[in-house]
Amino acid sequence: MRFGMFVPQGWRLDLVGIDPAQQWSVLREHAVAAEAGPWESLWVYDHFHTVPVATDEATHEAWSLMSALAASTSRIRLGQMCTAMSYRNPAYLAKVAATVDIISGGRVEMGIGGGWHEHEFRAYGYGFPSAGERLGRLDEGVQIFK
Repeated sequence: MRFGMFVPQGWRLDLVGIDPAQQWSVLREHAVAAEAGPWESLWVYDHFHTVPVATDEATHEAWSLMSALAASTSRIRLGQMCTAMSYRNPAYLAKVAATVDIISGGRVEMGIGGGWHEHEFRAYGYGFPSAGERLGRLDEGVQIFK
């Protein structure tokens, strides 16, 4: 059995009370401690707002954060759970993921899904397609990634 851990990134209000100027240091410290310990992987959420409701609290973007974590670690695998295929053009997302994989030395775990958080879709102007359309986009994205 393999174990991974999520790093705090704000989505679940896990950075409340931490000065924004110090948040990256906190995230990096978690990553370094996880790598020094028994953890096999680090995970981030691909969400743009806090839950269960959007707040003004920080929520750090998953792929930018994974790139920084890749540059701050050397062994531990890095993943996002899960990237909503509809949030980004799939060809662009494949390029971003490949870049982070290169920075990390091949340590990226690709977690992808159709997306579900209606507020995030609408807040970023994506509309909120039906579940069938979101799953169709997921399938198309997987084909592009191959």
